[in-house]
This record gives sequence, C-alpha cells and structure tokens, in this order.
Amino acid sequence: MLDDKTGPVEGFTEVDFNSATFLAEAKHVYERLHSGGCPYAHSPNGDHYAIASHEAIVALLKKHATWKARFGPGLSYLETPGVLTSVDPPDHAFEARMVARSFSPEVYRAQIPAIEGFVAEQLDQVEQQGHADLHEVLSIPLPLFAMFRLIGLDRFDENDQDRFPWVHQGVLGQVSLMYLTQLQAMLHIASQQIPPDRVDAVVKLQDLLSTHLTMCRDNLESGTWTPDTNMVTRFLSSEGPDGQPLPEEKILGFLSFLMVAGTATTTTMLTNVTYRLLTEPGVYQRLRDDQGLIPMAIEETLRLDAPVRGLFRTNSAPTELGSAMLDADTKVLLMWAAANVDPEVFDNPMAFDLDREPASIRRHLAFGYGTHFCRGAPLARLEGEIFLRHILARLPDLRLNGTPVLEDRAPVLQAYRSMPVGWKKN
Repeated sequence: MLDDKTGPVEGFTEVDFNSATFLAEAKHVYERLHSGGCPYAHSPNGDHYAIASHEAIVALLKKHATWKARFGPGLSYLETPGVLTSVDPPDHAFEARMVARSFSPEVYRAQIPAIEGFVAEQLDQVEQQGHADLHEVLSIPLPLFAMFRLIGLDRFDENDQDRFPWVHQGVLGQVSLMYLTQLQAMLHIASQQIPPDRVDAVVKLQDLLSTHLTMCRDNLESGTWTPDTNMVTRFLSSEGPDGQPLPEEKILGFLSFLMVAGTATTTTMLTNVTYRLLTEPGVYQRLRDDQGLIPMAIEETLRLDAPVRGLFRTNSAPTELGSAMLDADTKVLLMWAAANVDPEVFDNPMAFDLDREPASIRRHLAFGYGTHFCRGAPLARLEGEIFLRHILARLPDLRLNGTPVLEDRAPVLQAYRSMPVGWKKN
C-alpha cells in the first residue's frame, strides 16, 4: 500500500518511532503525550498514527468490527494470511486454542527441571570469573532453550555447532523490521542498514524450522514419535476448523511466530528486570531477603519497561481517531509501553514500586489485551522467576560493572543489548 494515508494533525505530537532520539527519550515522550492533553501521535517517517492512552487503547481493542489484526502487528501490510496476532475473530479463537494446548500448565511444569538445570549450568560457567554480560550469559539463551525444548529442536547441529547465536540473530532480524514499511524494509536490507549476516540468519531460521517440520512429520508417520512428542507433532496431529489436517504452511507460520515472539520478548524482560534490580536503591537486597516479591518485581518491570513498545491495528472502514478522520486500512500503533505509564491508571507511574496493589499492577498491557492477549505470558513469567531465584541465591552482591547498552537495532523492543555485571568471587 502507498504511504499516503496519514499526515500531521493539529494537537497530535509528531514522533519518529525509529529515531535515535525517540529510543533514548521514549519515557519522556510518553510523559508529554499524557500531560499534553492529547494522547495521540503521528509518525512523519512511517505513515501511521499512535495512541498512548490506556483507556483509548483498551476501548479500541474492544471494537472488533472496526479494528482488525489481519494486516499484521507490524507497519508493513501483510499480503498473505498470517497467524495468531495477524488473525481476527472468530478464526483467532481456533488458533489460540491450538497454541494453548502446547502452553498448558502441565506443559510448563514439565519444563521446570530442565530450565532450572540450564540456568544453573550457565551460571556455573561464569561464577568464578566475577563478571559477565548477563544478557549474553542468560537473557538470550534461556528463552531459546525453553522454546527449543517445546518445539523439539536440538541446540547443537550435526557438526556440534551451537545454533543459539545465529537463531538469536535471525529473531532480531525479524523484529527489527516491525516498525518499517515494506519499502523501508527493502531499502534497509539493500543498503545493509540491516547487516547481511542478520538477513541470512532470518532465511536460515526459516529453513531450520521447515526441515524440522518435515522430520517431525516423517517420525510421526513412521510411528517413531507420538502426537505428544513435542509442539510440532501436536500441530501435525491436529485438525483445522474444516476438519482437515492443518496445512504445513500454517504450522510453519505458528513455529516462526512462536520462535520470535517467545524469545525476543522474554530476553528483553529478563535483562530489563536485572537493570531495575541493580539500579533501584535497596531493591536487590530486598528481594534476597524476601523472594516472595519476585513475581511483583517481574510485573512491575513488565509495566514500567514493557518489552514490546506497541503493535499495530488497522481499521476496516473510515473512522475517527481523536480529532483525525482516518481512511480505511490506516495503521495505528497501540503503545503498550506508554499505556503502562498512564497516570490515569497508575499512581506515580514512572516509579518502580514493589508495594503496588497486585490488582492494579496487573492492569499493565505488556502482554496485550483481550482477544490477542499473549498465550505465552505464563511461560515468560516462569522463566523470569527461575532466572531471579538463581541469580539472587548465587550472586548475593551483584552490581553493574559498566554501562548497559540500549538496544537500537529493533525499535519495537524497549530493551538493552548488553548488561555488564560483576560480583564477588567465592
């Protein structure tokens, strides 16, 4: 679609959501949107509008007849049918139930011993060093470990090479395109603003998932594996809404989405909570003294530092957005991160506060809202709790050991790309 659907609107703030200025000052932008009397913005570099108000976002998400997901959660318009966050009711209900079978409490509980063991092994490798980049040691590999187990993928290939580093690059390559139009994405790739090795990793990841899908199908047909062997065999053994087996392209869509959404966001959450615990006075020790506060620390981090800044919806018919009249098929960014610091909903919203009422803090939109609420939220929380329990127990005097580096390669993420820490060796 041509980039001609939006323009400046009186009262709307002009914000380039891909700019270095925005990435460095995002929370100040959110504050201005909340305090300025108009919670709407327009992007001069991307042809879309945006909403910061918690109330307005929730209201929009309840208008299923007008606001659609079918053009995808990114700025580019999907040209072929997507999955989950790109599917509207009633079809979305079927897909959500499909995924829920692989994200059930029973499945999560079965993962706990392996996740516990993985975290312990990662810390074993660095504990006597007295320093490490915790983002690299745990935040990146832990969600990949959990997702590989669910899907049934091996971490090491036939040459004993670790897949995690390049899979992470493939995931990063995909999320880095979220706030770009199709034309902008093509130009970024052509000009190598997105490095060729990251583009190659995106293709390599799709090939890996496709090959794994074929292997799962063959093992299922031969009787070597059962329908409950892993997530893929469950999908292959399931019927679509028409009573026919799920098309393999649909299954591949599920796998690609889950690999990206289930790792990049949790990686971001783990590093964000580390940052909060090490920069908020007394908080790290308070959690060491009372580990019952771990769930609250995770929720408050999700609220204040939502991993995903926001996702898009598209209107199916002309409609109003504040004082603007929108043409049909206009992209609007629902800013979860801004809604989570809305003073109309959260007292003293820019403060990290472990004493907030649990019912209040759970109003955050870090996992979305309503129909498209993230089905992987319990797994992310589980990984966060295991991560923090091990860190608190084994690194009692953890501290920053350098300046954390903001993630500027994927504007959709409110994230860091490095978290250097130190501790006293035993």
